[in-house]
Amino acid sequence: MKQGRMILWRLVSVAAVTVTLCYGQVNKTEVACERSTLHLSCNDSKVIHIHDALYGRTSDKICGNTRPPESGCEADNSLSIVKEECENQTSCSVTATNAVFGDPCIRVGKYLEVTYSCAIPVPVPCPEDVVEIKGIILTFPRGKTGESMYSEELCPPGSAQPEEPLATRYCDDEWAEPVVTECYDDSALENQLEEIANTNVTEDNVEEVGELLLLASSQTDLITESGLENIITSLALIVEVGSPSTEVTDSVVGVVNNMMSINETLLGDSSDIDEVVPLLESQVRFVHDLNDNYTELVTNLGVSALQLPKTSLEDPFVFEDPFMDSDDDVIESRKSSITLPPSLLDIIGTVNPNLTSIPVSFITYGDAVLFQSDLEGSSVNQEGSSVLAEYVDGHVISATIEIENVTIDNLPENSSVMTRFSKPIVDEENNETDVTIEFVCVFWDYNLTNGEGKWSEEGCRMVSNDTEIVCACYHLTSFAVLVRISGDIADTPFHVALSIISIIGCIISIIALTFSLVTMLVIRSIRIKQQTHVHFNLCLALLGLYLSFLLGVDRTDIPGVCKAMTSLIYFFCLSSVAWMSVEAFYIYMLIWKYNKSSIHHLVTVAVFLAWGLPAIGAILIYFLDHGHDYEESTDYCFLHPGPVLYFGFLLEILLLSVYNFVIFVLATYRVSCRKIRQSNKVEKKKEIIIRIKSTFLFWVLLGMAWTFGFLATFQNPLSLAFQLLFCVCLSLQGFCMFYMLFAQNPEMKKSITSTVKRTNTTSYQVDSGVKTACSPNQSVDMHDIPVSSSSNDYSLVAPNTGEDNDGIVSE
Repeated sequence: MKQGRMILWRLVSVAAVTVTLCYGQVNKTEVACERSTLHLSCNDSKVIHIHDALYGRTSDKICGNTRPPESGCEADNSLSIVKEECENQTSCSVTATNAVFGDPCIRVGKYLEVTYSCAIPVPVPCPEDVVEIKGIILTFPRGKTGESMYSEELCPPGSAQPEEPLATRYCDDEWAEPVVTECYDDSALENQLEEIANTNVTEDNVEEVGELLLLASSQTDLITESGLENIITSLALIVEVGSPSTEVTDSVVGVVNNMMSINETLLGDSSDIDEVVPLLESQVRFVHDLNDNYTELVTNLGVSALQLPKTSLEDPFVFEDPFMDSDDDVIESRKSSITLPPSLLDIIGTVNPNLTSIPVSFITYGDAVLFQSDLEGSSVNQEGSSVLAEYVDGHVISATIEIENVTIDNLPENSSVMTRFSKPIVDEENNETDVTIEFVCVFWDYNLTNGEGKWSEEGCRMVSNDTEIVCACYHLTSFAVLVRISGDIADTPFHVALSIISIIGCIISIIALTFSLVTMLVIRSIRIKQQTHVHFNLCLALLGLYLSFLLGVDRTDIPGVCKAMTSLIYFFCLSSVAWMSVEAFYIYMLIWKYNKSSIHHLVTVAVFLAWGLPAIGAILIYFLDHGHDYEESTDYCFLHPGPVLYFGFLLEILLLSVYNFVIFVLATYRVSCRKIRQSNKVEKKKEIIIRIKSTFLFWVLLGMAWTFGFLATFQNPLSLAFQLLFCVCLSLQGFCMFYMLFAQNPEMKKSITSTVKRTNTTSYQVDSGVKTACSPNQSVDMHDIPVSSSSNDYSLVAPNTGEDNDGIVSE
């Protein structure tokens, strides 16, 4: 028997040793009597692992000889309390008192007994977590170290990956940043946004629609122009429901936040982008109906709807930019704040003196991308210098008192709304052109540009611009700091030269064109030619362009006159290029040996197209163009950058210029590449020179100036040279017309000379036996096409065809 007990003891000892060797831990027991403290600790980077704990009394041999009650004496929460204090700790202390564990047996001495071991620490798994990304709530279950976990939220039906987890998150001792699944591709996103825009949104489904729109709008890189319009339409439908739900407001804020990340050019081209800010403000107004505070801060947007106690406005109330506390790396130039003066209480008290709390909405925009305003080059500063650039720097911050019939306006100067912005950092390279950089306090005025809104300085003044920009305004709205870069670029030597060249060239062209028009009207032998009619209209269009340019391009002091001159310059400029295209068409017909009768109605059709269509465009611009309102001073009277300039003017000029260039190439080929018929070297050289001159004159006639104009629009080392060539060629276009039609054309000079002689002779008889070169009965009209001619004849077509080619220079 004794031997059996020895064997059993050895087996237990071996098992204990085996457990110790395999797991590296030995159970220990520590006891602390009532009202004393139990201390546990582990060495060698190990942590405490609690196996059992008891507060009470189960033995009469611990902490005195007190017998335990027969009914038992043990606190039920003993193990959980000790674990909470000591589990996975290297050391801990627990006080054995009724205050910690409760009293399991009254008037009985108790003790705390804990069994524990020291173990190698096991990595704690990542706990359950809820995060928000772009306004989207993501819920992740508890994760194991080294594993990726999926969000409980799924991609919606209708997406490219329906029912797939909306995000994944890697657990590596702690949670990594979530990776959001791209639920949509291009076509799926377009279809989803269109479907949402066509949904009948009601109180029952507004939360669901809001969440769906929020998710769809989060993939900003796939949003197209039509997708953006559908987002704005859907946003309007959600806000129209008027739901004060915080979930709906979260969705609206998230959607607007996503829109601020869309390509800025796409936002600028949208005709409905001006509706977004009012929609957001309306939804924030609804949330006040809950009579509770609401705050939401996302990437580009911070919204706070607060119920301020009335007493809080007895002193100036300061609202700090929420982005200031959202990130340790917040950029200094993006900080802002707004201070409400106590005088607001007087205004509110006259409307509703019984209010105990005041609903106030604060909205902070990370940038001004939703406040689309045509700023650059649209005005002159107070000193009269040209505004080279204007842009809003930093945040836009707004405040609104949400009380019906309360308008905060015309506050006293000593009790204004104060806004503070960190001073913008401006690129000092602009000083190379001796420009002036100024900071302007502005607010968004919805009364400008037909309700679309525009930045305005009215009612705001700068108090300080030392270390920060401090503005004082007598009203509440959206505030920002405008950076204005001004300089009189016209005073630079290059632009002075261009201005002088333009004026001199225009005057020379006006004189030359006036002489040309009078000559074509007075001399019958010239007037009756069909090609003369085309020349006459082109000269008339150019004369109108030069006169309207000289007389009206700088009439910026009178908005109505400036707008009228803009339409006139547009009309004559487009008509001039159109008549150049008519010249090109006429030359094309002659090059390919069409006879007179085939182009008999050319001028009639050309008058309708070359004068009528530009006239329609000019009328539309005068009455319908609101891209530039002409209500504020501007530095020139013409179309400013925008769709009207690009698609209503430059596109037409480009198409006509391309057409003219094709005709120029064909005419050059026919004139210059034909076989030289002269045998003498001197005659050959002379004919080559004549052909080169003809090619150049063709180029001038068909709009060479506009070629340089388009080349000057591209930023390159030769852009200044192209600007100079464009200025010279365009301003001297009229003189070139005179040179080609009269000074360079021998037949024209003969006609003018003979007419002068007939005018100075009291009697004139016509020698019927001889026909002059200018006789209307002559089959070949040497001056119909403005090319050089000499005794060394050449023609655009093969000579001696026997055809009556009106305008062909031939034998």
